[in-house]
Amino acid sequence: MEVDAVFIQATKHCPKLAVVEADDIPLIDLSVLKSHNSSEPDATAIRLLIYEIGEACKNWGFFQVINHGVPFKRRKNLEIVARKFFAMSKEEKKKVSRDDVIPFLGYYDTEHTKNVRDWKEVFDLTVENPTLFPVSHEPDDKELREYINQWPKNPPELREECEHYAEEVQKLAYKLLELISMSLGLPANHLNGFYNDHTSFIRLNHYPPCPVPHLALGVGGHKDAGALTILAQDDVGGFEVKRKTDGEWIRVKPTHDAYIINVGDIIQVWSNDRYESVEHRATLNSKKDRISIPFFFNPAHYTIVEPLEELIDDQNLAKYKPYNWGKFFATRKRCNFQKLEVENIQISHFRRRQWKAVKAVCSSSLVQTTHKHNQQLLNLALELSSPDAQAFDFSFNTGGEKSTVKPQAPIKLEAFILFLLDHRERAKHDYEQLKKTVDELQAFEQNVKLVKELKL
Repeated sequence: MEVDAVFIQATKHCPKLAVVEADDIPLIDLSVLKSHNSSEPDATAIRLLIYEIGEACKNWGFFQVINHGVPFKRRKNLEIVARKFFAMSKEEKKKVSRDDVIPFLGYYDTEHTKNVRDWKEVFDLTVENPTLFPVSHEPDDKELREYINQWPKNPPELREECEHYAEEVQKLAYKLLELISMSLGLPANHLNGFYNDHTSFIRLNHYPPCPVPHLALGVGGHKDAGALTILAQDDVGGFEVKRKTDGEWIRVKPTHDAYIINVGDIIQVWSNDRYESVEHRATLNSKKDRISIPFFFNPAHYTIVEPLEELIDDQNLAKYKPYNWGKFFATRKRCNFQKLEVENIQISHFRRRQWKAVKAVCSSSLVQTTHKHNQQLLNLALELSSPDAQAFDFSFNTGGEKSTVKPQAPIKLEAFILFLLDHRERAKHDYEQLKKTVDELQAFEQNVKLVKELKL
């Protein structure tokens, strides 16, 4: 069977034939939250649970939960009715297709992730019906619109099953939000206020069998833009995450009645990078189709997303500029359904430049060898953002004397990285710190144009 080239991934993104699995993926038991034998849960057990949640968010960016309180029959019933819907003819499904009036609710089968088409079809619905969203991604456009779910005539039970399921999973979402809040040292309900008019939605994903599962993906590697994602996958499997320790894609084996919980970008910003959203993707099967049901737990459209003030101080400066969630979401959705020449909007576009970190790196042993090398690092910073860099006091010790380095002609990033590589054997720890700083600055340089265009 010939496959359209729009589905084919770049070689570096193609899934490996050999599946990598990990035995140490966090599997967290929430049964302590169900107080069967006493009026209050055990305090020690709760503290341990909060610690487990925090460690999983910090080290993995995701985890699985069992004994979560969502009735299994609700999940199973929705999976069954979803299969009925996707088994209908294309003509029938397209009666509830999303369009310009309802741009992200209903049926769709041409979604793109990073400009490559996904091998899947979806049905989206909001949890609150109707839900308010900005009409436009343009920052000066204040118009809002009520988005109302589209329900197909067949199967007739789809709406009821979706609504029952949403009600139950939403309860779990609030439990998890409160546990994450406490793991950050905040009151349990500290984040709840962002959800008074929440914009959460559910997606029914169907991944048909693919004749070239080694070349295509159900969903390409990405991070979720919202706060939390609660994912139900069937027993076919195919969900993979990029492990933070080594960048390896690992398969998350289906666990009966478990949910996969992904930390999203909003949690990363709120926590000021204490917790990091996880990159994940969906691989395909050549013989079996697959159903997955993510619940995207998102705040109100008017939420200004920024690091929580309780988590920032003089030693932990805010790493992100504030952004409006509704506008961010509208921009993200606009980009997901058309192939663009630029990268889709990311939270990295709102990352603040940490010039104190650059100065600390400049003072490291790796760049204390010659005045020339110090000059190169400063020129790199100046090339990326001259106003901020010129306002900063860059002083170095060269030859035993303290001197302030003045701006010179900018160097190329490639040349600077080569300089780092030449010195890595002498100071590997300094090299890693430098490389991270260079990567952050380079990412900012690549994305700053998009931010200016969006005027967010």
